Amino acid sequence: MKTLSQIKIFFLSIAILFFITSSSTYSNQTNLDYIKTSCNLTLYKDLCYISLSPYASTIDSNPRKLAVTALNITLYAAKSAAKFVKNVSHGGGLTHLEAAAVADCVEEIGDSVSELQDSIRELDSINYKDSAKFEMVLSDVETWVSAALTDDDTCMDGFGRAKAVVKDLVRRHVVKVARMTSNALALINMYASTQEKLP
Repeated sequence: MKTLSQIKIFFLSIAILFFITSSSTYSNQTNLDYIKTSCNLTLYKDLCYISLSPYASTIDSNPRKLAVTALNITLYAAKSAAKFVKNVSHGGGLTHLEAAAVADCVEEIGDSVSELQDSIRELDSINYKDSAKFEMVLSDVETWVSAALTDDDTCMDGFGRAKAVVKDLVRRHVVKVARMTSNALALINMYASTQEKLP
C-alpha cells in the first residue's frame, strides 16, 4: 500500500505537470494571438498567419523576431521560386520570347534573394543602443525589401505574350513570393514603429 506521503507526492507531481502544461498552452496561445494581431496590419493576412504561426514559440511575441522570421520564410520561398522557374526552362517547348522571359525572371528573383539576405544580415546585427545607427539599418532593410518586392513584380513583366500555361505556372510561385515580401515589409515597418515609441 502507498503511504500518505507517497500519495501527496503523486498528487503534487500531477498538479505541477498540469500547471506546466497549462502555462505552456497559454504562452503558445498568447504568441499565436500576437501573430494574428500583427498579420492584421499586412495586405495578405491569411498567408501571413499561415506562414508564421508554426514559428509562434520562436517569435515569442517579439517584433524583431517576427520581422526576421518573416524575412527568413520569404527568403526560403524566393529560393524555391527561383529554382522552380529555372526548371521551367529545362522542360523545353518554350518559344524564344518565353525562354528570355524565364531567364530574366530568374535573374530578378536572384536579386530579390540577395536583397532579402542583406536585410536578414542587417537585422541580426542591429544595435538598439545607437539610435542613429538603428534608424539607418532599418531604413536600409526597408529599402532592400521594397526592392525585392519590385524585383518580384518585374519578373512577370516579360510574360505578356507567353502561353497561358507557362505564365500561370510562373505566376503561381512568383505571386506568392511577392505577397510574402509585402507582408514582411509591413511587419518590418511595424517593428520600426514599435522602436520609435521607446524612450
